[in-house]
Amino acid sequence: MIRQLSTALLFSVLAGSVSFQSAFADQANLAARGQQLVLVCKGCHTLAKGEPHNIGPNLWNVVGRKVGAAAGFEYSEAFKQFEGRWTEDNLKHYLASPATFIPNNHMAFSGISSETDRSAVVAYLKTLTDGGPVVGASSSFDYGGLKEGVGREDVYSVCSRCHSIMLVKQQGMSRSRWTDTLVWMVEEQGMDELPSDQHERILDYLAKYYGG
Repeated sequence: MIRQLSTALLFSVLAGSVSFQSAFADQANLAARGQQLVLVCKGCHTLAKGEPHNIGPNLWNVVGRKVGAAAGFEYSEAFKQFEGRWTEDNLKHYLASPATFIPNNHMAFSGISSETDRSAVVAYLKTLTDGGPVVGASSSFDYGGLKEGVGREDVYSVCSRCHSIMLVKQQGMSRSRWTDTLVWMVEEQGMDELPSDQHERILDYLAKYYGG
């Protein structure tokens, strides 16, 4: 009887261990997807420990941080007046619609519609801390279906901040028209001017793969 109980207890412990390891692996893989999705964020935010702020604040240690409290970054009044911390739930709600969660903030990003993708981004953000969770092996990521080539990552990062990548893929414009479109985005739509090297990579890519 004792032997039977001991065996049952051993199987129970092993099953619990396997379940825990499986959940751990799932989170690591989710974080791996988030690491790729966060390319959109890198257009305005830095991620590594000690990096200077960009247009937006550095995101190291963001999970659990008080909203509007990254030292050395000048926040809008909307952020300064918001009471609360960047809990996982708050981050997911904010990523769904920044303009709705914190009205009148200055973040020019429409949001992430997929709940799974929001969870993936938050899973990755949780790794951005000393001793944080690990990131799993890179999973396949098609950059919204953009054709493979130099500049694809830049196009995905810049263009998906405000609209669907489908809008890019539907175009067939000459390099000069793509140039005019980028100028229009900066002058009329509030997009930040791109660094010259990134600007050229994006134009080269668009002209080559989505040119007319």
